[in-house]
Amino acid sequence: MSHPLVTRRSVILAELEALTATSPGGKPSYQIDGQSVDHTAYRLSLYQELELLNRLLAAELPAREELERGVT
Repeated sequence: MSHPLVTRRSVILAELEALTATSPGGKPSYQIDGQSVDHTAYRLSLYQELELLNRLLAAELPAREELERGVT
């Protein structure tokens, strides 16, 4: 069973990866006829939540070492 914070982090990463120049969050913010849409704030909130989740996970889950082997 996956940790709920890991699951939420995966969802946010997928959301950020799916952002395009034509999707909500990927477009620039704008204001037309008194109506404003703040796409930048949405994208920023995803990054802020991701940062918080990473901090919570670092404090909660045990550290693990990963070995990396290079090939020449």
